[in-house]
Formats: sequence, structure tokens, C-alpha cells
Amino acid sequence: MNSYFKRLYSNILTIPCRLCGAQCQHEALCDACIKDLPLLGPACPRCAMPTPHSQLCGHCLNKPPEQNISFSLFRYQDPIKRLIADFKFHDKLYLSQLFSQLMSEALIHKPLPQCLIPIPLNAKRLRQRGYNQSLELAKGLSKQLNVAVNNNAIRRILNTAPQSSLPYKQRKNNIQHAFSLLDVKVPSHIAIIDDVLTTGHTANAAAKLLRQKGAETIEVWTIARTIGHD
Repeated sequence: MNSYFKRLYSNILTIPCRLCGAQCQHEALCDACIKDLPLLGPACPRCAMPTPHSQLCGHCLNKPPEQNISFSLFRYQDPIKRLIADFKFHDKLYLSQLFSQLMSEALIHKPLPQCLIPIPLNAKRLRQRGYNQSLELAKGLSKQLNVAVNNNAIRRILNTAPQSSLPYKQRKNNIQHAFSLLDVKVPSHIAIIDDVLTTGHTANAAAKLLRQKGAETIEVWTIARTIGHD
């Protein structure tokens, strides 16, 4: 009976697609708009920068990042760029379900980590925004993949300027001492969760600390990857 009413109401209570306005029954986007989203495609397994045959890029061969694996589903361009802004800054938390489901479909057949660790927000910014988009994404991924979330491994101790607001050369210094470790056990295989991978400095700073706590295989999962630098 419950499944009957669920099907009944899903046919009645439709919602408009966030991008084109067509009526949707289950997702924030219609099927056509989901198919048009800019998938990242073949990419370097270490930093997720596009490469022709998913081989290591030159930068990772010469100076690999702290993480062992990076996964991003989309290129950071419209309409993904607009959807992430809605999710991150405009309280459209329902988009976390869409992002986590699409990411999980691509991740489900890969070896999964023992826990998901979202990039934390500073307490002041968390009060201003009201939620941490990386934690919301991690919760959705946790539900889809049955992997626990650890939101108590690292803390953001500095209220740094948003990385997106800074020139590329200033981003490393901006984030360098932003995090501190908390006294919790970290498993050997983890995934750091964030919304966008750009320079990688944020993930790298967090990964360095987590490796000190015993993490051996560190992955970075994001919704999107910036191609080139602004």
C-alpha cells in the first residue's frame, strides 16, 4: 500500500526542472538536462585533470599531489557551475541528492573507502551559510554507497578568504594553515569530499594532515573539476 501511494503521488506532485522548467517526478533535473550535463571524461587518476587515455598527467608524474586518487564527475562549466552555486550559496540543498546519486552511479563499481571526510567550514562561515555543502554531499554519498561519514577528523581553524575569490598563485598560502587535526581515529582508506576541485590546494592541505593520522590511501571526490585556472 505504501509503494502504491508513493507511485500515485509521484505522478501528481511534479516539480519543475531547475534548468529548463519541464516537469520532473523524481529528480531536480529532467532526463534531457541530466544527459546534457558536461561529463569530465577521461582524466588523470591522480588529479582528475583531463588526459586523452586516463593516463597520469605530466604534473602528477613530476610533482604528485598528496592524494592517491581524484574523482570528479563533471567539468566546472555551465550549467554545472550554476547548479553548484545554487547548492552552495542559495540553500538549494535538494541538489545534494541529485549530485550524490549521479556520483554514486559512477563510483559504485570502484573499491570504496572506509569513510568519507567532508572539507569543513570555519565556524563563522558555517553560521553565516547555515550548512556545509561538502557535508551535505557526503551524507548523500554515504546513503547511496553505504560508507560512513566522519565529520570530526579535521577542523577549519582559520576563516580564510574563499579560494574562488583569489588569484591562482595566492591560493596555496591562503589555505596552508587553515586546518587542524582532531584526536580521532582515521582509517587507512578514506575519501575527502568537496564540491569543486580547482588548484587542489584545499584537498592537499587536508590530505597531508589526515595522512599523519594513519590514512594510507586518500581519495578526493568532487562534483566538478575546473579545467585550467581562472
